Amino acid sequence: MKNQPATSVAVYRSEHYTFRSLWSAAERLRESGEVDEANGLWPLLAATLLAFTAFEGFVNEAIESVAPEEWADERKLFATGKHTGTMGKAVFLADRAGIALRRESRPFSTVAELCSWRNELVHPRTTRIKGEALVVALSAKPRHAKPTVFKKLERPGFVERCFTDIAALADQLLDGLRAKDSVPVSHLGRKALWGPVGSGHVSLKE
Repeated sequence: MKNQPATSVAVYRSEHYTFRSLWSAAERLRESGEVDEANGLWPLLAATLLAFTAFEGFVNEAIESVAPEEWADERKLFATGKHTGTMGKAVFLADRAGIALRRESRPFSTVAELCSWRNELVHPRTTRIKGEALVVALSAKPRHAKPTVFKKLERPGFVERCFTDIAALADQLLDGLRAKDSVPVSHLGRKALWGPVGSGHVSLKE
């Protein structure tokens, strides 16, 4: 390529799998939150949201790869019916691959729970309380509005389960798609969320 005439034209292609960068960032935030006892809640919150966002990115990439015509009309196809939203897209991929998802069981149930929780967080509402109490009682025990949306993070094993099941569901979908037709998803490798973060190619225009 270096010795080509100055008038030669190169054709290039480059792509970055953003969802894999997000997954890596989520893992780093999770590690940070797990060692920070005083302030670990917030890195874990960010980590869990990013982990789900990475799953959403993988699902989008997979659909674009195996069903480009359907993807071109994404907003219409995934707006209603059983394929609504990110979890509906996961069902679409499973249908495409010919695999059965047990929605009431892990890993699907965990990712679906996380999806609902994520929706609560990205569309937050102010928490309000009001009432009456004796002054002495209120002085002894002040009442404060506390959002319940963060309580999931306090559940033992919740964050670990989210990461484990997101990866498991993504791999299950990728394995099914690969078994059906490996060519459209060959660029994703063997693991959905781990691997090269991009690819590219350069050639001379004929």
